[in-house]
Amino acid sequence: MFITCTVVSFPKKDESVIIVADFNALNYQPVAAMNAPDAPAGPTAAQDLVQADPLEKLVHDRLSGAEADPSALLNPGADAGAAGLSQFAPRPTRTGATFVGVSSSNARKVVYAIDASGSMIAYLQIVVDELARSLSNLSPQQSFGVVFFQGNSAIEVPPAGKLIPATAEEKSRALQWIKANVVPSGGTNPMVAIEKAIALKPDVIFLLSQDITGYGQFEVDQQELLAMLDAKNPRDPQTKRRAVQINCIQFLDSDPLDTMKAIVAEHGGSNGYKFLSRQELGLGAP
Repeated sequence: MFITCTVVSFPKKDESVIIVADFNALNYQPVAAMNAPDAPAGPTAAQDLVQADPLEKLVHDRLSGAEADPSALLNPGADAGAAGLSQFAPRPTRTGATFVGVSSSNARKVVYAIDASGSMIAYLQIVVDELARSLSNLSPQQSFGVVFFQGNSAIEVPPAGKLIPATAEEKSRALQWIKANVVPSGGTNPMVAIEKAIALKPDVIFLLSQDITGYGQFEVDQQELLAMLDAKNPRDPQTKRRAVQINCIQFLDSDPLDTMKAIVAEHGGSNGYKFLSRQELGLGAP
């Protein structure tokens, strides 16, 4: 006799997974850091300016520090002797740059155009100290160039015609080169230096001068200077913006022609101008 058994298996009922989307609790954290190396700056980012905090103290007289090594200021542990100028030091920015109290955000390519005429002979060390502080805040993802104007010539920190990666080594090398090669003398005609600065195609130029239009044989007509800037840095027909932002620092003495203010009005936007007077530096009358 045979016995046949049949086993019947009934499948379990499927259990569905419930997905809940809470649209009232969205997370807006960016997928990448704002200062990520591969995040390109927008075409108009360099136009966005902010001004540094107001000055709170006077700067002590640094004229006796002619032998100071500006590259030492790249070291966060620099001696307290430089504290008198610390109020002008750049605040940390993401992909921006700050120079003598004027800042530009999202500037990956930065050029400094600095007066090296004879009138700056007693004060250039102050400016180079500030340059060192500004460079110390640039990241390796940024690049920079430095051009001095003297007489009818431009003195470019090598390599001429190229921007320099903002690494610690390159910053130190540039400052050492300036210390060894730049001696203020003669008059000043900024035209050649400004043209070379614009040709580097930076996002921002920091232009510092005691007397941007000069005097005597090196005197430049204000309207001629403004016309050259307009030709070299024209407005885009569609966006009405200029490729390069030019921030200006009027150094030590006021300019009755207000040429720097006129440059900023056309090329720098709001808050792109600063007058750094003798009184603020604690230098008194010339």
